[in-house]
Amino acid sequence: RFEDFGGYPQVVERARELITTQFENRARLLAIGAKPIKGILFTGSPGTGKTYLARIIANETDADFYLISGPSIVSKWVGDTEARLRKLFEAAARSQSGRAIIFFDEIDSIAERRTEDSHEASKRLVAQLLTLMDGFKNEQNIVVIASTNRVDSLDPALTRPGRFDWEIEFGMPTYEDRLSILRVGARGLQTIGDLPLKEIAKQSEGWSAAELTALWSEAALMTASDGRGKINPEDVAIAFERVSSRPRREISIEEAR
Repeated sequence: RFEDFGGYPQVVERARELITTQFENRARLLAIGAKPIKGILFTGSPGTGKTYLARIIANETDADFYLISGPSIVSKWVGDTEARLRKLFEAAARSQSGRAIIFFDEIDSIAERRTEDSHEASKRLVAQLLTLMDGFKNEQNIVVIASTNRVDSLDPALTRPGRFDWEIEFGMPTYEDRLSILRVGARGLQTIGDLPLKEIAKQSEGWSAAELTALWSEAALMTASDGRGKINPEDVAIAFERVSSRPRREISIEEAR
């Protein structure tokens, strides 16, 4: 649920406005004469919760959820990748709930800017995706969400009006976001004592949501290996040191290419 997504209140509210309203008030929007939203880009660094929020939205709206993880859809056989995409969109159109979310994780890995040097298979894949999105009918209650941390590398045809023309940016979590993420993570755990969440939120500047969540995994491992049933403040402090000591490397867009 939305309350299980720690931090980023403005991101959650914007996503709720764009997608939940799209599903629940579609007939009203069409009566007004508004064009349905086809595609939304979730942009931001890895580990900031883009896929997690997409799953929550699907659950909150009772929509069927189709997850495509970047290169996993690509086939070595000519025409097979485009056929997979067509079948995916056809399945979404036949959704029993009448609502569907198609989520492309790391879309930049399959839909980079087309150039003369681009592989022919890549050009065909992007062209097929554009054709499928342009073929949406008003009665088809489908929203395509795509995540990327390299939005500048996407083919410009994808980001023009009528396709992925809405963007929601996931920045690195602020202090308030980090504290909220830590509290949400602790909510489902067995704990004892006054956990130092505010101190950790202050000291974890630059951490992603995924790194903050990893802290609870470390704390739980220590608790279980020590034969105890509840996480205590010392476990959390040691877990913070362990996660802090993990190797961290920032990857630039040029390196990723």
